[in-house]
Amino acid sequence: MELGVGSNLFGAYWVKPAGSAMIDANRLFPKCKDYQLARRHALKLAFWPGGENEGEPVVDMDWEWIRARRTERIGEMRIHERIGGHRNLRIVFWVADKTLTDDPLPRIWTLSVLAKKRQDWTSPELKVFSARRKIVIARNYKLP
Repeated sequence: MELGVGSNLFGAYWVKPAGSAMIDANRLFPKCKDYQLARRHALKLAFWPGGENEGEPVVDMDWEWIRARRTERIGEMRIHERIGGHRNLRIVFWVADKTLTDDPLPRIWTLSVLAKKRQDWTSPELKVFSARRKIVIARNYKLP
């Protein structure tokens, strides 16, 4: 369901999940209550500060840019709560650099939801995040 201009939105950004992030979340959280709890954490991105103060707490959100993808404006939000038996959860997001026509707010796209086992990102993970970002751009920002 898409929200129109007259909808009651909150925050400074419209948080929109990419299809890949929804698939990731469905695999991680087969129970609806766990999925909705993770979704509630992702919606905190609506109050994201604008990106210049990396690591600055927002609401109770812990985030930072993924260093290897900082120029692409891809970041990670860390969830410190145990959800669905998973710890060290990450929501990978992309902050769009332009607003779509008829959108009431700029968008933050969630690209992936995963449980991290290591602190650093692997090369394949970084490539996947960039590819997912390119898919979102191709489907939503490149007009024919």
